[in-house]
Amino acid sequence: MRKMISLLAVLVMTVSFVACGQSKESTNSSEAAAENVSEEKDTWVMAINATFPPFESIDNGTDNYVGIDIDIANHIAEKLGKELKINDMQFSALVPTMESGRADIIISGISPTEERKEVLSFSNPYYFPMNAIICAKGADYTELSQLEGKNIGVSMGTSYAEIAKSVKDATVSELDSTPLVVQDILSGRCDAGIFDATQAAVFVQENEGLECHIISSEITLEDTFAIALPKDSEYVDQINEILAEMNEDGTLHEILVKYMGEDTTTQYEEMVQNLDIAK
Repeated sequence: MRKMISLLAVLVMTVSFVACGQSKESTNSSEAAAENVSEEKDTWVMAINATFPPFESIDNGTDNYVGIDIDIANHIAEKLGKELKINDMQFSALVPTMESGRADIIISGISPTEERKEVLSFSNPYYFPMNAIICAKGADYTELSQLEGKNIGVSMGTSYAEIAKSVKDATVSELDSTPLVVQDILSGRCDAGIFDATQAAVFVQENEGLECHIISSEITLEDTFAIALPKDSEYVDQINEILAEMNEDGTLHEILVKYMGEDTTTQYEEMVQNLDIAK
């Protein structure tokens, strides 16, 4: 979940993108970029914080924004006949930017909390963040109960530490960062680690010696990711229809597989089917 990811300050800039991707374009200032909101009838400014892979980040070695949210945004823009310009900023600035009229849409791992719903409108959830176990390939730890008596690695100060401490007779190793937990699993110093499931999928794709297993998680509506729009936006219903189509025709599945892999996506989708808030 977003609160687990360290947010980095990034330069605020506006960019245009087409369905296959988008690149940053230099501007004289972030204020000048913000003035462009809705100047053209078919142009939307999308506010994001591009420090949250696999949902949004800057592709290594390029100036392109990539991720689950970016692909979802491209698809919605195409359906609505919009050209999108990205305004990349700190996560804490997303809501104030839209409140002030300097953004038309936010697709950036943002959750529809009661506080945010007072000033913004939200689509139906498109993603349900879950937890996962990472372990060495072949260990096959699919449930927390299998970690009894094991050494479990977690990132220090996160809610995952409390989950690990609930496991009977487990030793909990709190490390400075999630990459360090991954290294301890690879080296055998930890038997397993507990992570955000989407982050776990990225680590597993980057390390052939690992596997991940999504575990049952208590999820509320405020934990989900949804698309934020200006308060009482006329586009909420249209976007909900597009999201429903993406679920039905497999478009969302393909996007998730692209960034999370087939196995993790299948696990995730099976878990979603059992969630009351997803029905």
